[in-house]
Amino acid sequence: MNSPDSFVQMSILLAYYRMYGNVVCSYEPVLTKRYIHGRTEAMRSTTTKVATLCKVFCSHFTTKQEKIDALIEAISFHSSCVRDCAAGKGVDRHLFALKNIAAKHNIDTPAFYSSESWNTMNHTIISTSNCGNPSLRLFGFGPVVPDGFGVGYIIKESLIAYSISSKHRQTKRFVQVLRQTLYLIQDLLGVTKSLQVSNHTKGTISEVKESKNNLEYLEGYGDTYGEGIPSLKISKSITRNLSTSSTGAPLANVTPRESMDALGSIGKQFAEE
Repeated sequence: MNSPDSFVQMSILLAYYRMYGNVVCSYEPVLTKRYIHGRTEAMRSTTTKVATLCKVFCSHFTTKQEKIDALIEAISFHSSCVRDCAAGKGVDRHLFALKNIAAKHNIDTPAFYSSESWNTMNHTIISTSNCGNPSLRLFGFGPVVPDGFGVGYIIKESLIAYSISSKHRQTKRFVQVLRQTLYLIQDLLGVTKSLQVSNHTKGTISEVKESKNNLEYLEGYGDTYGEGIPSLKISKSITRNLSTSSTGAPLANVTPRESMDALGSIGKQFAEE
């Protein structure tokens, strides 16, 4: 069974690649509740399949079907890895436990724990978590490293709610790229759905002005380090809700309505195996 969660993970990683041009370490907790005292295993969503997907999806020389095939393969592989983590077959927590045991008993740790690979894996640029409670409107948290993003999301029956935060990154611009990425996937799969975008940000923002072509422009959409977007076109079907989080951190929420139908539109490959 390929989970909708895998689709959401692909959208986040694709958006990052489209914005920055590289793949980075990501993290997703997977419940191990089938075991006594089981909590979570760390799922590393950035896989070789994701790297291939990003390159194929963003290439002008690949066909529509090749993009769809790469998306399906990346989603299927992610779902398989999640099942392995839930079954206790993950390695992240195991390696971390061995490191702590060695430190507690004054045992020399292998060179692996000071290697570039270990350091890269433990510098999580994209920290994500899927909240399974559909009764919540928003769910989010801060980044785990200074140059990272914290991405919480809720998959509901007819929408997906993303909540994105960062300390020093281009949070608002990342939200816009994620929104564009969802539109691209929508067009790729041949479905017509709507998107609702709400922004929860610290401080004030200039009023929405209506233009002659019946679109609304959201001005003053500044961003970190002054790399703001002069104006952002938003259709009238999109609502705006501004507030400040309890921690004062900038948050942004992107909600694609009925986006789960996109999975069904490519047929049995997303159905239960």
